[in-house]
Amino acid sequence: MNSRVLILLFTGALLLSSCQPYGKANVAPVSENHSTIAPAATASIPKPVFRSTALPVPQPQVKEPIHTVVVSDVPLRDLLFSLARDAKLNLDLDSTVSGKATLNAVKQPLPAILDRLAENNQLRYQIKHGVLRIQKDLPFIRNYQVDYLNLTRRAESDVSVSTQINATGQGAGEEGSSGGAGGNNNSSTHVKTSSEQLFWETLEKNIATILERGEAGEEAHPDIMLNRESGVMGIRATGRQHRQVQAFIDQVQASSQRQVLIEATIAEVRLSDSFQAGIDWNLLKQDVGQSWTADQVFTDLLLGDRPSFNLSFSDIDGNGNMLQATLSALETFGDVSVMSSPKIMAMNNQTALLKVVDNLVYFTVDVNIDAGSQGEGRLFTFESEIHTVPVGFVMGVTPYISKNGEVTLNVRPTISRVVGSALDPNPALAEAKVVNEIPVIQVREVESVLKVASGDTAVIGGLMQDEVNKSKRGIPFISRIPLLGNFFGYTDNQNEKTELVIFIKPLVVQQASVKTDLNQFNSFYQDAKSRLE
Repeated sequence: MNSRVLILLFTGALLLSSCQPYGKANVAPVSENHSTIAPAATASIPKPVFRSTALPVPQPQVKEPIHTVVVSDVPLRDLLFSLARDAKLNLDLDSTVSGKATLNAVKQPLPAILDRLAENNQLRYQIKHGVLRIQKDLPFIRNYQVDYLNLTRRAESDVSVSTQINATGQGAGEEGSSGGAGGNNNSSTHVKTSSEQLFWETLEKNIATILERGEAGEEAHPDIMLNRESGVMGIRATGRQHRQVQAFIDQVQASSQRQVLIEATIAEVRLSDSFQAGIDWNLLKQDVGQSWTADQVFTDLLLGDRPSFNLSFSDIDGNGNMLQATLSALETFGDVSVMSSPKIMAMNNQTALLKVVDNLVYFTVDVNIDAGSQGEGRLFTFESEIHTVPVGFVMGVTPYISKNGEVTLNVRPTISRVVGSALDPNPALAEAKVVNEIPVIQVREVESVLKVASGDTAVIGGLMQDEVNKSKRGIPFISRIPLLGNFFGYTDNQNEKTELVIFIKPLVVQQASVKTDLNQFNSFYQDAKSRLE
């Protein structure tokens, strides 16, 4: 009994002690060097992630059935029926199909066998919706789209140099002749280049030759219908001829649609005293790099190639840094000034002309003198005629672009400027006390044929000239007195020699857009666009 009381008392004491609250726990202070976790920043809801479009599951390629046909002198209609039956195709056979066939085809697909049969037996076939249609290859009309301008262009370039000294005694009918009696001495050089673009006439003649019809000199072929305004050409021919015509038109359009961007830089070098003989290109090659090349093409016996000479260098990065380095290296030979830097786009075999000039105006004066009546003075009548002469830069270029990117250029740059004036020595003008000045024009031009790879730069140099700059110096006012002024002044004559250097860089353009081949002009386009906006 006593033991039970003790157990109950002990249990109650434990229960009472468990209900008492605990005191605050002794927590150690946090050290200053203790690293704590930063509170999480409030973040926005992330954007949904879109999965990329999954590519379709590749389907297994259906193996084209092959056939073996070995026949000799069998009816053509029976052979075609057998081929259609074996290929499980319906057959529409024209009644004009006849003849016999001999064929040895081992393990070949049906289209290859039909092509051989159609080629040998003048047939035309079509497989559509499980039906094989075969008929005789008779002429039919097919329309072709030819994208080209409806125009005819003719360009002529003429360069001539003539030196003629005539003495007295030459007859009126002896002009242009040479002989000892008249004392005539004539030396002339004449270069004439002409280009004629008759695209539609040439295309029509070429297709007429493929069709093997018509006579020479016929104005319009009866099987060719040509609408130049819309670029549509309708041709009546057999299937074989249509395939030849299509291949020819595709090749013509691919060649005629090629275009090239031509960049030209004209620089004038005032040669220093150490390089009066001109620019040493070998020395320039050592300074700039080993990308310089020189080659010459002569005309062969068959006149297959036009003669050309080319001194060029490659621009490796395509950013024009090589040209800038070359211009900087030219300063070794003297002061360099860039006169012009034009750019022009041209189509294949189309002459392009760039002209940046000032039309200088001058007049020619004609004086008519009337003796007048007795006691009256003479009457002068003046008639003036206006003339203009272009002064500046003119460049004509005709490119040919091959399919491998080589560009053959017929280029003619011309640079002209006014160097002085001359007085008209007409005695009637002197008697009438009329002074008529005519400008003296200095012209420097080159006409050459170059072959340059796309992206390379061709160099034309050696155009040298001597200039004499006269300046009179002395004591002001006194040195200007006639005769006496010579003792108080002097004349300074400075001789300068300059050489003209022309850099021409062709760049074949596949896509004429600032986003593709013309991306170097994108910054200029964006600037102009922002100004307009």
